[in-house]
Amino acid sequence: MKVRSTVQWITMTLQTLNSKNLQSITIEPHNATPETVEEGAYQEWQDLDRSLVQFWTSHSIRPRFVYVPRWGKGKDLVADVPILLPELTRRGLVDLVGSRW
Repeated sequence: MKVRSTVQWITMTLQTLNSKNLQSITIEPHNATPETVEEGAYQEWQDLDRSLVQFWTSHSIRPRFVYVPRWGKGKDLVADVPILLPELTRRGLVDLVGSRW
């Protein structure tokens, strides 16, 4: 049995939604940091990017990406959002929200 990543799970869930009452999409990748996003996972993020663009096109839902700012050593994931979600970023369709956690 293959274990799916959180990013794959989010993408698959979005692809199966039929609700006309959906009003928002918030993504909080708690365990993802630039150091933990492996090269193989970038394709999963690209798939998520395409799904979120489709959702914006069909439902006018602007996704929120919640990240945890890192102080001191290391960088937070927000610096990599243009790489992980390039089409959303290019179109200005994603809201980046810093979390205190």
